[in-house]
Amino acid sequence: MSEDFLLSMTFTLFGMLLIFGLGFVFPEVNPYVVIRWIVIVCATVFVYTVISFFLRKFGFGKTKEVKKGGKK
Repeated sequence: MSEDFLLSMTFTLFGMLLIFGLGFVFPEVNPYVVIRWIVIVCATVFVYTVISFFLRKFGFGKTKEVKKGGKK
């Protein structure tokens, strides 16, 4: 969970810096459109992280280990 959460936070913060930075470089960009896209992208990454956490927690992503028992 911690790696996915850190990845989500890093992606979110980098995206915010990038999009706001582009707003300073190109002042004709509407800031409300930029904020809307930041929310959409960050929400998508966050939902993906939460869903993958619950899938791992309940064991849907784990493969069952086959134990081989034999006499030597």
